[in-house]
Amino acid sequence: MKDDKSPLQSKKFIFAMTCNIAWLGILLYAIRSGTDVVVLTSIIYTAGATQTLYLGGQSAVDAWVRGKSNTKNSIPQQQQSQGKINLPHPN
Repeated sequence: MKDDKSPLQSKKFIFAMTCNIAWLGILLYAIRSGTDVVVLTSIIYTAGATQTLYLGGQSAVDAWVRGKSNTKNSIPQQQQSQGKINLPHPN
């Protein structure tokens, strides 16, 4: 299956980029306001963990959906080629 959508047409991509910009804004605000280094470090770790979990979850969902769509299409074809499925003949 070929997907001809550009990244800006993808809701997942727009959401991920919006979150990245938001984390950068929070981090920039914290740096300019003179926030302690420990707080800045925790902001960075939280941003990284959030982005990693989001992207990992999306990858897992995409792989699961791709696997399910391939399974639905390939099993009947394999069984048909092995002669295990009797398909009705059109009249």
